[in-house]
Amino acid sequence: MSEKSILETRISPFYQVAGVLLLMLVLTGISSMVPPPKYSSTAHIIPWVVLCGMILFFALTNSILGFSAADSNKYWLHSIISFAILLVVGGVIAWQLSGVSIRDAGSVRWLYIVMTFGYLVFLSIVNLIKFFVALAQRHDKRMRGED
Repeated sequence: MSEKSILETRISPFYQVAGVLLLMLVLTGISSMVPPPKYSSTAHIIPWVVLCGMILFFALTNSILGFSAADSNKYWLHSIISFAILLVVGGVIAWQLSGVSIRDAGSVRWLYIVMTFGYLVFLSIVNLIKFFVALAQRHDKRMRGED
């Protein structure tokens, strides 16, 4: 019984962003079938709201899957490129589906900025954890005399 942990799974950031964009389209389609609530101030920007959720989902999963990256520098470069693709392509999709630009979508513009900095913080935390684990492993080897 050899079950693989999520921390051992290697999925390219480009596949991750494709999956997140597809999930965004599915969730936006489902939300368009649900009648909007009365007196809702966000009914016209639902695709933007879904996109913000998908950005947060991508940031979390991409950071977690970064633990298993064989080449961290390459993974992080691809991750940042994928994140930029998500912001641009997701924004164009949300704009086309809602007919509302990001400037007219209320606080979505600020959420983009906050989530971008949040994503960079997630990446930094994962890199810091990986550094501490590698440091602890080296120290452990020295203590056992394997160095």
